Amino acid sequence: MSEKEVTELQRMEGLRLSNEESNRITRSSIEAALVLLMKDQAFEDITITGIVKRAGVSRTAYYRNYNSKEDILQSTMKEIVDKIVAAMNLHHPIRNSYDYWLALFQTLEQHIDCLQIILKVNMADTILSEMQDAQLIRSKEVSLLTNYAAYFWSGAIYSVAASWIRSGAKQSAAEMAMLCYKIIEAVNGDC
Repeated sequence: MSEKEVTELQRMEGLRLSNEESNRITRSSIEAALVLLMKDQAFEDITITGIVKRAGVSRTAYYRNYNSKEDILQSTMKEIVDKIVAAMNLHHPIRNSYDYWLALFQTLEQHIDCLQIILKVNMADTILSEMQDAQLIRSKEVSLLTNYAAYFWSGAIYSVAASWIRSGAKQSAAEMAMLCYKIIEAVNGDC
């Protein structure tokens, strides 16, 4: 390969990375705009025009990335749940229970405003669905037991987290982790 061809390939790679970064920023702006609009408006009253205006992007950019407002919300929730699952996966839910729960609540704290809005507008099913999907994907073995275990854990995690968020996240992440740790310890002691 000639030096000119190598240079051209490097230039093309730079453009590809630049486009990916631009697309990531566009998506992030659109998602943030929807969440901000949801603070003041009912979800059904929010328009695409309002979203693109708030995000500072074109309608073309919007439709290149999303088909609907629900798609934006789904993408936002998937991103948050992916971060939660990644943090929690660093720890075993039973053998390292405190750190497992601490990772959950610390990650939730980072997204508390968005999560409060989503719960406030009765979009909680989106959160639960994403958590269930993440737990099912985490399960490498496909069996009745592992499927129900995934639903068990996602339901437990969701219920505790949603209750904490709805109550204003008054307890610290460490306090919530300790509470959940004690629950797991009590369950383990009864088995």
